[in-house]
Amino acid sequence: MEANDYTWLRSQLRRISRRWPPVYKTLANAKVPYTGDNKRKKWWYECADCKQLFDGKNVSVDHIEPVGTLLKKSDIADFIEKLFCSADKLQVLCGNCHDLKTYMERYGVDKQTATVEKKVIAFSKLSTTEQKNILQNECGYDNITQFSNAEKRKNAYRDWLKWKETTGE
Repeated sequence: MEANDYTWLRSQLRRISRRWPPVYKTLANAKVPYTGDNKRKKWWYECADCKQLFDGKNVSVDHIEPVGTLLKKSDIADFIEKLFCSADKLQVLCGNCHDLKTYMERYGVDKQTATVEKKVIAFSKLSTTEQKNILQNECGYDNITQFSNAEKRKNAYRDWLKWKETTGE
């Protein structure tokens, strides 16, 4: 099998796993009755990490232990075993917490570093004008001409985020 065959197989197994009964059980365990004004909405789902409530479109069922990779034939059995696990090895996470957990697992960093880097990634997608406005108005940099390219602006924003976290401001 070639690499793209394993990619296809991984994709198909993940698609099938979304209908795995423990996934539904995990969602059911995270359900909280909706108490708002919307008569059509019945449930919220509680994020296992941040404990906030979200509607069903904004949560994912996550494997507590990473499923791992599927790059070669010898990976198949372990991948399937971890993918099709019991409900006690699954959790419901909101989109933001799931993104952070995935980033932490992928790059081997702690939650604080992942949070900073995700903010830097979002910052880098803004226009140059928006980036400079943030650096000047929110971060307090007076001389923004020193940030002449995207990498310098990203580094300045990253440094400011780290400073902000360490000082508690």
